Formats: sequence, structure tokens, C-alpha cells
Amino acid sequence: MANRVPAITVLSVSPSRRDHEYLESILGRSKWRLHCASSCQEAWKILHQTPIDVIVTERSFPGGLNWRDLLDEVSAMKEIPPVIVTTRGVDGALWAEALSAGAFDLLPKPLDPDEVRRVISLSWRGARDVRALKAFRRPEVAAAVAM
Repeated sequence: MANRVPAITVLSVSPSRRDHEYLESILGRSKWRLHCASSCQEAWKILHQTPIDVIVTERSFPGGLNWRDLLDEVSAMKEIPPVIVTTRGVDGALWAEALSAGAFDLLPKPLDPDEVRRVISLSWRGARDVRALKAFRRPEVAAAVAM
């Protein structure tokens, strides 16, 4: 029996429908599932109802909320999905700020399909490995492995 790779669930958070459509076209040929939110509030609702593996979010939103607000919300969750921030052009200051705040990476727009797939895959694998390490460090798991 072959190993089944679970589908990666990606949440796209952007006020632009074109951003969601473009991300869908990039991920469309994969087993990844895409959920879309046009605001932080809509994203929070999805995050508390649906298991999400990776978040790809726009830098800022109408009304003053931004990627940091989204990162703050997910930081309080039991399973923290990696957050990838998108922005027009290359912004070294934002990249440094996002990484130091806990985001996984920053992707410049226009999005490069190969880079999007690579970064999402790496972020998902990293989060999966962290969860596995945490589980292994639980006393009952460590005791069972030692037997």
C-alpha cells in the first residue's frame, strides 16, 4: 500500500480577487486545497473553523489591518500555521521585519509560480517537522519509543 500524502490546505488572504485566482492557477495542478478570505476578519473565521496548513497573506488591508494582525491571531492557536507575506516588489526591510516577527517568508509580487510552490512546500514541511518534534518530546511518546 502506497503512502498517502495529505493534501496541504492553504489560506489565501487578500482583498484582491485576482490574487486568489492567480494563486489558484499556481496550485491548481497539485493536491493542495485553497481557501480564500478577502479580509483579516474573514480569515480569522476560516482559521477557527477549518484546519489550515499554510497562510499566504497580503501585506495590508483596507481599514488598517495588516499581516501582523493575522500573525498575532494565529500565534494564539494550538496548531500555528506558517504565514507567508506577499508584497509588491522586493522590500528588504519588510522581509527582515516579517521574519523577526515570526512569519515564514516574504514573496514579492508578481508571484513566481515555482517560488510559490517551493516556499509553501518548505513552510508546510517545516511546520510538520516541528509538530512531530513536539510530539516526540512528550513524555508518553518518548517512553513508548524507548521501549
